[in-house]
Amino acid sequence: MKNINKYKLEDVMRRYFSSNYKNIMYTRDSEKHQGLRNAQLGAIHAIASFFTMNSKQAAITVMPTGSGKTAVLMVAPYLLGKNKVLVVTPSAMVRGQIADDFQELTTLCNANVFKASMKKPVVYEMLHKYNDEMIPIYEKSDVIVATPQCALSLSETDWAKKKITLVEVDEAHHTPAKTWQQILINTDKATHILFTATPFRLDCKEIKGEIVYDYPLSMAYRDGIFGEIQYIAVPDGGDTDLRIAKKAEEVLLADRDEGLEHYIMVRTDSKSSADVLERLYRENTSLNLKRIDSSMSNVKVKQYIQELKKHSIDGIICVDMLGEGFDFPNLKIAAVHAPHKSLAATLQFVGRFARTNAANIGKAKFIAVENEDLEIENNRLYAKDAIWQEMIIDMSEGKNQKEQANRRYYKGYQSLAGVVDEDRIPIQAITLNCHDRIYKVKGFNLEADFPEEFNVGTRIHRNKEDNTIIGIGLEYVSPLWMSAEFRINKVYTLYIIHYQKKLGLLHIYSQCHTEKIYDRLAEVFCEEYDKIPKFEMNRVLGYLNGFEIFNSGMVNRYSESGEAYRIMAGSDVSDSIDPSTGKMYSAGHVFCKATDISSGESENITIGYSSASKVWSSEYRNIPDYIQWVERLGEKITNSNIKVRTNTNYDYIPMAERLTEYPDNLFFADYAGTTYSSPPIIRSRSKPGNGYRLTDFSLTIKETSKTQVTIAILNTELSMTLTCDIQGKYSSEEADLYTRIGTEEYGLEDYFNDNPVLFRTLDESLITGSEIYKGNPDAISFDQKKIEDFDWDELNTDVGLEFGSSRFKGKVSIQDALEQHLKLDAQNTYILYDHGSGEIADYIAIQVQDNQVIVRLYHVKKMHSAKYNACMEDVYEVAGQAVKSTIWLRTKGKFTEKISSRHTVGHCKPVRGDFQECLRVLRDAGKRVTAFIVIVQPALSKSAKMTDKVQEVLAAASTYIKRAGKVQGLEIIGSK
Repeated sequence: MKNINKYKLEDVMRRYFSSNYKNIMYTRDSEKHQGLRNAQLGAIHAIASFFTMNSKQAAITVMPTGSGKTAVLMVAPYLLGKNKVLVVTPSAMVRGQIADDFQELTTLCNANVFKASMKKPVVYEMLHKYNDEMIPIYEKSDVIVATPQCALSLSETDWAKKKITLVEVDEAHHTPAKTWQQILINTDKATHILFTATPFRLDCKEIKGEIVYDYPLSMAYRDGIFGEIQYIAVPDGGDTDLRIAKKAEEVLLADRDEGLEHYIMVRTDSKSSADVLERLYRENTSLNLKRIDSSMSNVKVKQYIQELKKHSIDGIICVDMLGEGFDFPNLKIAAVHAPHKSLAATLQFVGRFARTNAANIGKAKFIAVENEDLEIENNRLYAKDAIWQEMIIDMSEGKNQKEQANRRYYKGYQSLAGVVDEDRIPIQAITLNCHDRIYKVKGFNLEADFPEEFNVGTRIHRNKEDNTIIGIGLEYVSPLWMSAEFRINKVYTLYIIHYQKKLGLLHIYSQCHTEKIYDRLAEVFCEEYDKIPKFEMNRVLGYLNGFEIFNSGMVNRYSESGEAYRIMAGSDVSDSIDPSTGKMYSAGHVFCKATDISSGESENITIGYSSASKVWSSEYRNIPDYIQWVERLGEKITNSNIKVRTNTNYDYIPMAERLTEYPDNLFFADYAGTTYSSPPIIRSRSKPGNGYRLTDFSLTIKETSKTQVTIAILNTELSMTLTCDIQGKYSSEEADLYTRIGTEEYGLEDYFNDNPVLFRTLDESLITGSEIYKGNPDAISFDQKKIEDFDWDELNTDVGLEFGSSRFKGKVSIQDALEQHLKLDAQNTYILYDHGSGEIADYIAIQVQDNQVIVRLYHVKKMHSAKYNACMEDVYEVAGQAVKSTIWLRTKGKFTEKISSRHTVGHCKPVRGDFQECLRVLRDAGKRVTAFIVIVQPALSKSAKMTDKVQEVLAAASTYIKRAGKVQGLEIIGSK
């Protein structure tokens, strides 16, 4: 305990600080006499001013390391008239420094704030946790100085809660940590003053309070408080530790030759490294260094510190020791073997060496290996030519200004009353991944409420100035180790709605990226909303260069190899794209690395976008930074002057256009690639029972207009009709069929909103969602001579009957006639009958040869018209089925799997050959598959005149199939 027996009890019991308020002298430091520096005077008056109007809030004082915040800390109790003060310090070493200074008022007397003769406060340095037996000592003390663990034990007592009237925290960037925070909570009746050089944290947790004074580093440099600093780069390569050691010795000895009283600190990041460095310096330099680490006793550490201050040694080797609050201005050389990675730690470290309050000291020097890759706050601090004097000041002030701007921003949010403490989530602590869903909207309503199903309740924060709403949803889920009905775990979900008023854009953040959620939020907060077309979304790549595209999606306009969508991933996938690729594909999503030059400076970023009006990045940001990010995206998207060039082969891929109306030449509808790769199970609300794969439902176009397309899906048990408008939004009056994603039910219309149906046209255009990828109508032609003329009469065929029994005696259906025809061909080793909903084809004929298996898929349709080559109904549906069946021939494995799954549910029945033997043949790795698609339609004639419409359909089907790389082509069995 410091000074505890110095005064009589009656002297201690009086109000020491308030009674000595009159003795404060605000002497300004000058060449004639010592006094308070500008920074100290400013901080003192700011604190006094703040507490004339605020009693509940903490005051945060930001002063650079070495600018004299300890003096301000000691003056504060006198200013505010507090009679029992708790000072919390980050370490035992700093605790001792402050206790020694406070008990003698050394700094304040030297600065002529007080006369040396004035009675000093009674100071107790708390070395151990609270003990009831120590209460008499606490009662006699004006000031108690403690580290966090001891201060916490004291703050939990009734005595502390009643008696302590001021809590001062040194290095207050630690206060969001649990122990430090609890001290402030326990002493909530006391006044709080927080001191720090870095009012920000790497984890973005809020330092609660009001910044009342922020003394910038540039002013500290101007006032001579923050000295000259220099970075000395050691070339990389070889034994870098030895190189740093040799350079550090050279620099220190050179400084001493100039008469400077400089000492060295060797910094590393682990005790084992410190051991190695101790030997290295001992064996390879003349320097006398002592190693300090947290495993040593406080007595031993103090001994080495005294040796350093008495100039008995040249310096110390340490691992994050002698950091915050340590005051030894002669420490001027830093040998940095392991750089700090965060700005806060770097600034604290640099500040230790930049102090100027000693004689015979010069420039602080930092010796480290040059490193072009290490970035701190986007600054290459350890690059060969880095100028630390400017960089450190700019980084410090930029970060401090950003922190103050963020604080002002968060103050703009108003929360609803009634939030219980356990659900109170500080929005300042939110750090979210950069993901944005963008709409063009009208009629934004900031005061709208979140839909009830989102369960946001009162956890809503609105910022009227910024047009932003933050909602935090809550649901209960079952833990993995319990059954689903026991939902006991709380899971919070973040939603952010931001309206960019100037551009009429709505930005939505949701942890769950489904169209259902995005559309529901847009519907609630806006009167009208539309997706952003892909050609506008592509503008997010504007003002970027140095592209490296490592994930790209391409929409296949022709179903090559059965692909609807190709995804490429790698270090730079654009190298795999050539001009011929651009003729087959259109741009889908893209995710890339690039250099952003929009601000005039270069910044490396990642960015991606998709046709669903979504943009994302691998960055994580706090809320104000996230809002700035989405607003920059909005400005790009709406800037029609932006012309994107990646200067890579990706530029060969054409861009989709906005769908303004449906063309009148729609050919067929097909499921998205995601549906084929992961087919959902569809169930009925009106007919509960078994579920069916969506790919087992046939998909047909029922009706078209310029503004919408009506489609139908059906199998033997279930059916449903849906419409799709030109915004790509699906709806249905039936709302019967649904699927499950996780534990949630999704109507079929919601599923298609996330996985839109592909509409293909006769001129090779492709429509998906609200976009159209235009084809090449001039490339379409059909050679009528390719139709195989078949004598249906020879087999007594009823050409008006596709399957079943004919009403004409002695006649057979087209399917029966085809089966007879296939059986007559001895080369058909296996024949499978697969007619039915979700079929691969009506018949599958498989010919086994030495090195290959030849597969033909036969699609049969009856003749509707009395004329040949004249009726669209005769060709339209069967041509679409023929094209869609190429999906099953993408790979031999996929084809085999589909046949097997169909057989399991009663289809793909063998007409010739053993089914299991057929599977074994198809699985034989030594045999490749060659495939053909066959349309069987008696209404198509090789010789009769063909209408333009019919020819157009057949040409389109032939073109699509021909470009399906695993299929050799389209064959047609018709009539003479």
